[in-house]
Amino acid sequence: MSAFRSASTTAKMGAMRAMATAKGGAKEKKTYLEELYASVDARPRVPLLQLRRTSKGRGMVAIQDIAAGQPMVRVPMRHVISVREEGGRGFDGDARLATKLLLTLTADGEEVDEKDQRKWDLYARMLPTRTGCAALWEDKIIEEMQFLPAIESALRLKERFHCEAERAMREHSLPIHAMLWALSIVHSRSFAICTSKGERLRVLAPVADLFNHKADEPAAAGALDMRLSDGETGEAWRMVLEHDLEPCFQMSALDACKAGEEIFINYGHESNAELLISYGFLPEPNPSEFVPLYQGMSDLLDDDLLVDTPSLSTMQKIRDILLSSRSVEAPLAVRPGGIQSAGRLLGCLRVVHAKDHELGFLHEKFDRALGELIFEWETHLDGCPSRSRREEIERLAIRQCAVRTIELLAEFPTTLEEDEEILNELMLDLGTEHPKEGFGLVTTAYLKAELSDEDNSASLVDLTMAIRYRLQLKRILSEFLEEVIRMGFDEEELCMDDEL
Repeated sequence: MSAFRSASTTAKMGAMRAMATAKGGAKEKKTYLEELYASVDARPRVPLLQLRRTSKGRGMVAIQDIAAGQPMVRVPMRHVISVREEGGRGFDGDARLATKLLLTLTADGEEVDEKDQRKWDLYARMLPTRTGCAALWEDKIIEEMQFLPAIESALRLKERFHCEAERAMREHSLPIHAMLWALSIVHSRSFAICTSKGERLRVLAPVADLFNHKADEPAAAGALDMRLSDGETGEAWRMVLEHDLEPCFQMSALDACKAGEEIFINYGHESNAELLISYGFLPEPNPSEFVPLYQGMSDLLDDDLLVDTPSLSTMQKIRDILLSSRSVEAPLAVRPGGIQSAGRLLGCLRVVHAKDHELGFLHEKFDRALGELIFEWETHLDGCPSRSRREEIERLAIRQCAVRTIELLAEFPTTLEEDEEILNELMLDLGTEHPKEGFGLVTTAYLKAELSDEDNSASLVDLTMAIRYRLQLKRILSEFLEEVIRMGFDEEELCMDDEL
């Protein structure tokens, strides 16, 4: 029996009226999504969803109440574009999928089935002409992000995109601009799934790729990571077998949703930089956002300016504790929410500032509120440092975070206040002239055409996004610093000299 729940009579009638002939009336023209839904033999036969204008631009909205975990749409794998991920998950799979996408969408000739051609024409028309991902911005606009790790990440992905586009041109005579477009589509819309035989696939699933992203709160994200580490799956999408044993791509609801509400999925615990570089959008707020004060544990250990120099044996012990941490790769960062949200970083700095005989009382524990593993004091153990000593170490840790925050803010070419002024001016320049989303415009002719000059407003929007990105970073850092100052730290204590 199918896992889909039967819709109520009222819901069925409402959906059927939206997609078929009204009794006694003329036949209504179907939307691209309605045609595509039928073309890919999507299930359930009576859709649970509609594509509508939402606060996110456009999104999938429930026609009826949907329960958490309920399958929302299934697409037979014969209607899905897929490639095997050879050697595990990686960019090579994305590049091969982008090539296959373009070859599928631009196929023509007598050997092409008419129904297949119509199906892929409909799918193409559901795709945007541009995603806005930072990996395809001009270099000078990427530089406007101002945060070096984000700039380097965007430039690396841009270089890989261009290398793959040039290879596709050599091997398949595919236009470079079309391949760049295809790579951006794959990066923003594809899914990784496993077959029943354990093979990993990278797929583009028509209809199922129309859901918008909603970030998890840190506690939920951390709990999910813990479940994943135990071998569970926490993704809304997977391959399933229908009652007739046909493999299908299935998308299920993460949360319960009322009729008329937009349904979201979670793309991953992505920071603003990751979302902007690969997907082309910035959520406000983004509970998964963070600003790393250190680029890894070794970077933190090398920052000994504010640390009393320990003995070599104590220093080695500190290094061993931190480098063998169960979450050694976790960001050492400040996050939205101030000091309380910087638990992982502060916990590591407790270890750095502890004396040799105090280190044994610090252990990693999972903080459910923050969703992170944090070094905390075992206060129930005999010999644990006194409350006053623990508070002294905490103050040293917070001070080091604050000083690094000041240094990081000073490295930006512009201040938060200057960025706000620049952004306001840009918004006035942009006005109501936004680049066309391009939905319904992607056709075979469009993909094969020579590259044309892009809408000038697109560059303005990209610049606006870059400034919005760096503004959010500076706000997080500034709010953290303001909280530290309210705790009673003075300028001399924080090394706030004239140079800063």
